[in-house]
Amino acid sequence: MSEPFDTRQVNFIVDAKGHRQAAIMPIRMYQQLLALQQLLDSSSSTTKPSGDFQFEVKQAKAFGYPVGSKTRPRFVVVKGSSANLGLTDSMRPAVRALREQLIADGVLAEGPNGYDFLRDYQFASPSLAACLIAGNARSGLDAWHDQWGRSLKERGYGKKQRSESRAKG
Repeated sequence: MSEPFDTRQVNFIVDAKGHRQAAIMPIRMYQQLLALQQLLDSSSSTTKPSGDFQFEVKQAKAFGYPVGSKTRPRFVVVKGSSANLGLTDSMRPAVRALREQLIADGVLAEGPNGYDFLRDYQFASPSLAACLIAGNARSGLDAWHDQWGRSLKERGYGKKQRSESRAKG
């Protein structure tokens, strides 16, 4: 890792609005970045949760990232995130049952201001994650925002892709 990074070797994939969506770089540079990340992670005694997206409501603050297809993404909430204690009376029974299961499995533990995520957990959808964290019904595509304030929906998640036959016809 003695060589400096040559950023001219990095190319970006951009969306229609010009926002960078992904980076393409030589594998050696990627490996150096991973090693640097591990060094930073191990040297910091107080790390905050990380994720591409965050969601705050009442006393809960959660971080995470989408996985899978852009049309029907699953959503990982990372360790260190928090969720509200209360659930509204109208909360779906499936969300109530999932919360109880996560407590039983040791994923969630009650803390002084809510529940804390003790490890990463992959939800079936961003909305399920947002509902469990908020304690009430939420649209996950609207609730989760990146560091620039853009929602998952604004970043193109959840949109149905037009099929080739419909696009031509």
